[in-house]
Amino acid sequence: MATRVGWSPGPASWKDDLSPLGAAEWNYDRAAHLLAHAGFGGSPDEIRALADAGLDRAVRSLVHYESIPNPKMQPFVESGLWDPTLNGFPESRPEATDRALKQGISMGIESKPGGNRPVQPVSDRFFYWLRATMLETRRLGYWWANRMLQTTHPLERRWRCSGTVTSPRTRTRSATTAR
Repeated sequence: MATRVGWSPGPASWKDDLSPLGAAEWNYDRAAHLLAHAGFGGSPDEIRALADAGLDRAVRSLVHYESIPNPKMQPFVESGLWDPTLNGFPESRPEATDRALKQGISMGIESKPGGNRPVQPVSDRFFYWLRATMLETRRLGYWWANRMLQTTHPLERRWRCSGTVTSPRTRTRSATTAR
């Protein structure tokens, strides 16, 4: 089994030990352990920097990551693809065309007044927006994946991966009780 970079499970005595950690006990192994549990580990240089920072500054740098520069991060750029008129998007193409037949309009598109395919524009819009939504969702997914891989904030990575939208600060013990 391959091990993660910077992964340090620590000795068995650390397991389930939530007693306060003294500043004198802070070292490279503890820093590696903290990074492994607060994020996805770190490179030897990142672990060394965290160990050299001291216990309080190390924990603070993980918890208050918003104040640390993150130069690789790119903001998400809206494509302009989303159309608010599609909030009531039908679950299926038949539902979209049935609405058009009954109400004369569906998804903001009116049925054609004549011809042998009066709901064709509705069907076209349904499939266009189905495809466009899929492409936009995929684009957003790639952006989030790149964000998680490129961030210099390991705790942000962990909370973003877990699907949690609350601040990690509300779920983290104080620096003096971190192990």
